[in-house]
Amino acid sequence: MLHLDDQTRMSVAGILRTATDVDGGRTPEQERFVAALTEHVLRVAPSDIPVVTVSDVSSVVTGKPRLRKGVAELLVTLEFMRHPASAPLTHRVGEYITALEVEDGFQQLARDYLAGDRELIGRDWERTREPDLQESFIEGKSNAEIGATMLALQDLPADSVGHALFEFYRRNGFPYIPDDEPDQDSLIPHDMTHVIAGYGTTAEAELALQAFLVGSARGERHFSSLAASILLFEIGMVPFPGIEATDSVLARPGAAEFMAKAIERGLRCDGDVAGDHSAFLDQPLAEVRRKLGIPEPEPGPHMFIL
Repeated sequence: MLHLDDQTRMSVAGILRTATDVDGGRTPEQERFVAALTEHVLRVAPSDIPVVTVSDVSSVVTGKPRLRKGVAELLVTLEFMRHPASAPLTHRVGEYITALEVEDGFQQLARDYLAGDRELIGRDWERTREPDLQESFIEGKSNAEIGATMLALQDLPADSVGHALFEFYRRNGFPYIPDDEPDQDSLIPHDMTHVIAGYGTTAEAELALQAFLVGSARGERHFSSLAASILLFEIGMVPFPGIEATDSVLARPGAAEFMAKAIERGLRCDGDVAGDHSAFLDQPLAEVRRKLGIPEPEPGPHMFIL
């Protein structure tokens, strides 16, 4: 968001802080995330952040539909970080989203969380979800053919994208085709984004990866996948085969800052890095990252490093 002028960035920070200052104020988890966004994404001094009421929104965030959408999605994310869910917060955020003139359906997921309705959350997320990622090197192949294709990746150069994908599966002990859920789509396209971006498989890393993708797409895509990760790891209300649902992951030490830094890292990319990477399989991973503008990952407990 550094391309925005100082006043706009301060106004965005003001919206996030003012909208969530309700029902006893922000929780420590919400406070850490807002502070991390302010420092790493918006880069404004806390002392410069103004109060931005609902009536102020239309005058301080004019035009910029992608920005308004991004702010709305950050507000929904902050709703999910309130445990237990807060009716006053959901009402307040709804007012801000209306003022931002955003209608993407994700605020309904927060209302479902407030109602504690797992079944409704699942249905509403399916309604708002984006199409699954695709990789043409496995598209249309049988399970046996996919398995053979993945095994063959180990013969590619050790520094290549394809070999890195093979190594990702080997290190984690993942099956190429889920054997416990025969109707589940292959996760290989999703796991390719782990490899390209350099994020591991912890809950913190899953959240950071999706935040990174949202940042790289400048808020145009991928929030439904981020929402799914939040629903799985932050409020534990969406089951996924082979993954144990949990809650309050972003309350763990460093998790909120790690996610905010992932958004900032995504914003530094040249554009949306998700897509078909099949043409890159035999190319060096570091070179492909340079082509896509992806900053090299820094080693850490939540990263995947060759």
